[in-house]
Amino acid sequence: MTSSKSNSKEPYDEFIATIKLVTGEEILTKVIVNNDANEDQIILDHPLICHEVRSHGANVPMGYKFEPWMKMSDEDTFILNMNNIITISEIKDNMVLGTYNDVVQKGFSRDPNPEITRDMGYLNSVNRSRTIIEKLYKGEDASKEPKS
Repeated sequence: MTSSKSNSKEPYDEFIATIKLVTGEEILTKVIVNNDANEDQIILDHPLICHEVRSHGANVPMGYKFEPWMKMSDEDTFILNMNNIITISEIKDNMVLGTYNDVVQKGFSRDPNPEITRDMGYLNSVNRSRTIIEKLYKGEDASKEPKS
């Protein structure tokens, strides 16, 4: 991948950027600029739409949710006219770059039956779990009633 700085030897500039569209959407994408072609268009590779995730009543975002920009398309590359763009900002933050690359690499499909591992949490048998829960709720110390 080349840098965003113009290089006369390279016909294309590529960089990861966030783009604010006139529609209000914010897109995280790889931008490809053809230095030899029409300057009124750019190419978007694997564009993702970005939404803030906030908890109820919070002023600070808890994180961001990424979705495919074009949900009904099987294509990964799109041409965008510059008159649809308010601003483009190159991303240099390694965490955002890593997240983008991870989403592009793994995609949005999830395994409906993932293999359960001990890394996901404590594994136990149904009978053993039932015994632990019964001790919690039926035990003498767990009663909500005042002791007489």
